[in-house]
Amino acid sequence: MDKMKFEDALDKLAEMSDRIKGQDTSLEEAIACYTKGMEYYQICHEILENAKQTIETFEGEV
Repeated sequence: MDKMKFEDALDKLAEMSDRIKGQDTSLEEAIACYTKGMEYYQICHEILENAKQTIETFEGEV
């Protein structure tokens, strides 16, 4: 399976957030959305950390 792109994970995270905020969202659905949203958050965080490390590596070489 291909890795998810940052923009896709961020969009999914926003979607989960919107679903949690929805007035028709049950507690069970909100908890499921929160759990899935945390997975998307972790993907975004890992991608950003990798980008940060890459930038720091390039800066160290200059």
